[in-house]
Formats: sequence, structure tokens, C-alpha cells
Amino acid sequence: MRYRVVADAYARLEQITSRLEMIAALADLFRETPRDLLSCVVYLSQGKIAPDYAGIEIGLAEKLAARAVADATGKPVDKVLASLRRTGDLGATAEQLLEGNTRAIRSPLDVAETFARLEEIARASGKGAQAQKIALLADLIRRATPVEARYLVRTATGTLRLGVGDATILDGLAEVYAGGRANRPILERTYNICSDLGFVARTLADGGLGVERIEVSVGHPVRPMLAQRLTTSAEIFDKLGGACAAEYKYDGERVQVHRHNGSLELFSRRLERITDQFPDAVELLGPGLGPRTAILEAEIVAIDPQAGELRPFQDLMHRRRKHGVADATREVPVGLFCFDLLQAGGRDLTRFPYPERRQALAEAITSSDRLRLTSSRRVSTPAELDAFFEEAIADGCEGLVCKSVGPESIYQAGARGWQWIKYKREYRAELQDTLDLVVVGAFHGRGRRRGMYGALLMAAHDETDDMFRTCCKVGAGFTDDDLATLRKRLAPHEVPARPARVDSRMTPDVWHEPNLVLEVVGAELTLSPVHTAAWGKVRGDAGLALRFPRFTGRYRDDKSPEDATTVKEILDLYQQARRRRVEPAHG
Repeated sequence: MRYRVVADAYARLEQITSRLEMIAALADLFRETPRDLLSCVVYLSQGKIAPDYAGIEIGLAEKLAARAVADATGKPVDKVLASLRRTGDLGATAEQLLEGNTRAIRSPLDVAETFARLEEIARASGKGAQAQKIALLADLIRRATPVEARYLVRTATGTLRLGVGDATILDGLAEVYAGGRANRPILERTYNICSDLGFVARTLADGGLGVERIEVSVGHPVRPMLAQRLTTSAEIFDKLGGACAAEYKYDGERVQVHRHNGSLELFSRRLERITDQFPDAVELLGPGLGPRTAILEAEIVAIDPQAGELRPFQDLMHRRRKHGVADATREVPVGLFCFDLLQAGGRDLTRFPYPERRQALAEAITSSDRLRLTSSRRVSTPAELDAFFEEAIADGCEGLVCKSVGPESIYQAGARGWQWIKYKREYRAELQDTLDLVVVGAFHGRGRRRGMYGALLMAAHDETDDMFRTCCKVGAGFTDDDLATLRKRLAPHEVPARPARVDSRMTPDVWHEPNLVLEVVGAELTLSPVHTAAWGKVRGDAGLALRFPRFTGRYRDDKSPEDATTVKEILDLYQQARRRRVEPAHG
């Protein structure tokens, strides 16, 4: 299969503004792809050559890639960089420099060879690695057509910018291999327990809907189960059937631990390998985790070594580094609070109810000062829940996670259902709802913010159709350092037109592919004629917006855009607040 087929499909996708049309275009590409290459094409469509957890990123720095473009086109590096300043896209620069080039292409690129070369670029390391990476990419560009060069360079620099989400790729695969999009939930469950779209595609191509028989496996991180949120204990009990297990919600980072024959790996909630950043956590788990094969979920929390008290999330973020890990370990030691067991001794526990998983977890962990189970209590009345909530706050936690204890309380990987419900401190204050929102656009600053971004257009994720719908424009809460670095931080995600997965009635100065998640606080949720979150759900001609939004200073790098606050959560919060305002009048 020629790589030109893939590049032409990407060029079509870039022009599409409808998600349904994107699904159709992807389905056409997958139909044209030989089965043995399907996983390669799926990875390439994600802008990757491997699943996130594999830790294999091409990530070629733009300046190195510019040297490869210069070598391939015979142009001086200065000319390449000057063109890059005009286009803002090194892929477009490579395309322009190759257009009109009359030299003969020695041999057309095919998908298998292109994928293999990109893997070589990613794996090159040690002395001479930079030169090797540049030479490999230059050779690909030299043989590429202009449109192929655009996507080769973008893939190599990690800026593919197709606007294609994982759910859209799953829809395209379902159209071709699973009898239509109605069967996407089957594929989605498989993806959620293996976190590898290429593996899903390969399994589909080999055996169709046999993917539903796949079980969790050590080394393949499971996409985390997510919680809804409610604001009162009475509402929580209504949802959970009159009883629940309440667990402390710690102000830390969620991690997934995989153990195979004594070897331990830690993954973030974004499925990135973070083992090297937390060697002290690995030391705790060595003697503390019983099964030789296991998948465990825990909250990793910063601890004050003198007082033994919990430290805030911001302190923990100092541990997310590649260098100086030993010093950081001494300065900010961590503890682990374990809350779920997904596999033990080769047995998949995700289909077992929560109480059985919790019992298995208790048997698997040998507790110590810094390795414990989450504090948990079975409660059967709102008063008991409120009392435990106050204990959690007094112990330095954010609040509680209330979990169903019924027979239906299986582990729903990647899903945000009503089996788990967050009950956090800020939800108790009528006007203090914290939301994790996604940047989809930016507005140029004026006055003292001239030359920087002055405000960001923020969106919530609509899980029903994998869209991002706007709910506020936030300009408050940013420090001078934030403002100085935001443009650079967002640059890789800048696109020339509204992304197909973004629903907005506002037009920012700059559009961005959904990627960066920020924590935002606001006064209240209100009807809005300009924001599209929950459009038509409360009133036919209005959506919901966050009034007086402010950035809290917390970048949610641990969350993917699909993990952001959902449109349904925003609608629920609005309706709950409205009920609270109405109820006293009837009391």
C-alpha cells in the first residue's frame, strides 16, 4: 500500500468540518488498507507509531526536523526557518519547498517502509542519534511527494493536527469491520481495557467481534473508570440505592501499577510510563504487594516527612521530572493509597462487584506507613456520609468518592457512570464549582498583555458524540509566567480553522485542537446565547456558560481532553443548583 493513499486521505480529513464526514473518510481509508497494515495506519492516524503506554514517541524537535527538510530539499536551513515563520507549520513548509521540484522520485514510499523508518527515528539513541534521526527523516522527505512530505514532517514532530479523536477512529473501524457504528460500544470496551487502538484494529481484522473476549492484561494499562459528581449526600444515596462505600479522595495523582514476575511499572491516568519518576513508590510496592502478577490502582500523594501529613497536589508535580529525581525523592517523598485491584494472579477482576474487588485488594496489600488502602467506610444514611466527609476534610483530603456496593458495581473501564460519585469540598459551596476544561481557542491580548494571549476559549467534552462544546472564555487567574508561556505551550496544537470536533458559536483569534486541560473555577452556571455546552437542553436557544471564570493555576497535564469535565456534568450541576434555589421556597 502506497503512503500516498494515506496522505491523500489526511488531506481530505483536514478539509472536513463534520464529524460524520470524518468517520466516513476514515472508513474509506480503512477499507482500502490491507488487513496486515491496518494497525500501522490506525497508529499513524493517531499521529503515533505505538500506544501511549509503550513510551515510544518520535517527537523530533522542530529545529532538527527543519535540518532534515533542508537536507532533503537542498535549501539552506535559514530559508527553511524563514518559510516556517511564514507558515507556522513545518509540514506545510516542506510541502511548499518540494512543489515544483522536477527531480525524479527514486522509489515511491509504501506504508510498511514508512512506518519502519519512523520507528527507527523514534528508537535512535546515544552518540550520533541526532544525525541519524535527521538522515532518516531527510531520506523519507527526499522520496516523498509534496503532500506526503506535509504529513511525514507533522508525524515526526508530533503535530499531525487532523482533529481525529480515538472515538472517531473506533467509529471508522466499526463501519468497516464490526457491522456499523451501532457496534462501537463493543470495540470501545476492548479499547478501554487494552488502551491500544492498533491492537483493537489488528484483532478486528483477524477475528471480527471476537474482540469482546479480550481480558485485561498486565503491561496493557486499563483506561481508568471515572466518577460523576453530586453536591449533596441525599442525591448520592438516591443514585446509589440507599447504601455505598465512601472512600477518601486524596489530593494526589492517580496511578496504575502493573506487576509481572516482580517487575513493576507505574502508569499515569494518561497511560504514560512514570516509573522512573517515582522510584520510592516502586520500593514501597516491592514488599507490600503480594501477587506476583497484578494490576492495582492507587493515588500517589506527597507527604511531609517531618509531620507525616499530606501535602498538596502542586508539591507532587515537582516530582514529574526526568532529571534530579533523587533530589526530588528526598525533598518530596510520596505515599500510596490503594483503592482498586483489576487483576491478580492472572485473574481478571474487572467484572467482579466492587466489594469483592476491595476484599481482594485488602488481601493483596501489606500495609505500612506509606503504603495503605484508602480510608473507607460503609455508610447507609446521608448523616453518616456527611460525618465521614468532615473527617476526610479534617485529614487533609479533597472529599470522598462514593461507590456502589451492589451486584452491578463492576469496574467500567474508561466510562463515567453512576457507580462512582465524587463528593468534594468545593461542591459544598453554592458558587464554587471547579471544572476541568479544554482549551479550543485563544484571543490576542491588549494593553499589558499585548503580544501574548489575553484569554482562552474553553470547552467541555460531550461524550455522546465525542465533541467539545464551549462554556466560557477565561482570562483571569493567569500569572505573568503563565501568560508568557501559554503561546509556546499551545503552539503545537494551533490550527488554521475550527477543528471538526469543536462546537463553537464564538470565533477566537486562534483555534487549537483540543489538548490542554486547565482547572477553572467560576461563580455559577448560567444560560448563554453564545456558548454551546448543553445547547437546547434547558432552553431551545441557549447553552450553559460559567460566569466569572478564573484559572486556578492548576494545569491538568494528568488528564487527556476526553477526561475533562463533560457537558452532562455541567448540565447536572446547573440543574442541581437550580433545585437548591427552588426548594427553600417550598419548605
